[in-house]
Amino acid sequence: MSGGCVSTVLVTGANGFVNLNIVRRLAQKGARVVALARRPPDPETVRFLAAETAQVVWVEGDVRDRAGLIELARTYGVDCIVHGAAITPSREVERAQAATVVDVNLGGTLNALEAAREVGARRFVLISSTGVYGAPANPHRRLAEDEPLQVSNLYTICKIAGENLSRRYDELYEGSFVVGRLGSAYGPMERASHSRETMSMIYEFAHRALAGDQVRIWGAERLRDFCYIEDVAEAFARLALADRLRWTIYNAATDRFVTVRDALETLVRLCPGFGWSEAADREAADVAVLPSQERAPLDLSRLQEDVGFAPIHDLASGLRAYLAWLRAGWAHI
Repeated sequence: MSGGCVSTVLVTGANGFVNLNIVRRLAQKGARVVALARRPPDPETVRFLAAETAQVVWVEGDVRDRAGLIELARTYGVDCIVHGAAITPSREVERAQAATVVDVNLGGTLNALEAAREVGARRFVLISSTGVYGAPANPHRRLAEDEPLQVSNLYTICKIAGENLSRRYDELYEGSFVVGRLGSAYGPMERASHSRETMSMIYEFAHRALAGDQVRIWGAERLRDFCYIEDVAEAFARLALADRLRWTIYNAATDRFVTVRDALETLVRLCPGFGWSEAADREAADVAVLPSQERAPLDLSRLQEDVGFAPIHDLASGLRAYLAWLRAGWAHI
């Protein structure tokens, strides 16, 4: 924010991989961060945020508690909410806990929107997903924010509904309600949790590479929107702290054309002993990249024009940075 004002930003789901990195980046930019999570930070989280401790206040709570969320925002004088709390369910979790997934992923979004409205927050940022675009009809064209959306599971159903709620709140109420569509993020502090059972492709590849494994891949030619988490955190921090935004939806991923093969070959160069081969079919593969998992790169024009953002890391520098972090005492994550 301009004018020397210090923003107080509430980040929901703050223990999560993406959200925790956003907490750190906001604190590095001078914001006061209220980090909401269902559980207190564990020792690894405390270690990760060691340099930002003075800027971050941790609060235990649940986004399903609307009254508690509103009271929290009032108590700390929150002027911006970055809402990232969500369950990333496997198909098995969807089948077993569908109501819980919707309560958290959609009900929690409504409650966070209500908290922003009740306290008169100047900005609300919803962390959505490029999964709402689905597999592209033409993967060799960058996708803009006005592309048709596809529903594929409870996660994308809730994300699309949450985007529509955010857009309507922007039309009805004071303040700025915006959406950032997150790509396939990878990097420091990705790990399994109660809300995140499915790890990213790069997480699996990187750990196998450090172990010197040989892996069989099916679908190596498919495009993916891999984006390094530090770039993602910077994009969302800028959306949260910008004085003015002209749009309600922003792509916040990568604009580079990258295949799974590109990622694997880069890891081969960075990790002696690691190797991979193409499997004859998906059943024979250690990792199968399905057609439905293909993701096209994004048009980042809105983000570039409104907040001056462009990703710093290409695939090679992002993977190099991630591997260096893992080797520096974090490989158990």
